[in-house]
Amino acid sequence: MSDAVPGAELASIGRRVEAFIFDALVVFFGSLILELLLGGMGGLENPIFSVVRFEMGPIVYIINIALIVGYFVLMRVMVNGQTLGARAAHVRVVPMEGTELEPVTVLIRLVVAFISMAVIFLGYLPALFDPERRTLQDRIAHTIVVWESATVTP
Repeated sequence: MSDAVPGAELASIGRRVEAFIFDALVVFFGSLILELLLGGMGGLENPIFSVVRFEMGPIVYIINIALIVGYFVLMRVMVNGQTLGARAAHVRVVPMEGTELEPVTVLIRLVVAFISMAVIFLGYLPALFDPERRTLQDRIAHTIVVWESATVTP
């Protein structure tokens, strides 16, 4: 149980990893589709192996980043703290104060998560030792990840 969010059961590290991997796959395949649609094919570069090269201009990279940020921010704000991965893992991000998630809070959390990933996932290590399993992005954004029961009530 979380002291900060009464009645909430903390999400396990395993559930958080499950959600992370699912979202990473969503972002990867979404980016791949975007690359194929907007980047176009540059033609045959290596006639021996018939390798097709894909060219992505800077505009496509900017669009891709905007869509990734939009995915995380809109999903978390509009689907009550859940992305597709969080929904599949039955976890959700909630503010420590127990209020609604604000887009700015989600954006701050996302930026810190990207920085944490860039620095060999060091920002995720505190979750292993923190009694509330909070990562660096949770601490900075004042959020917590809780487990959501998969039980459906009639």
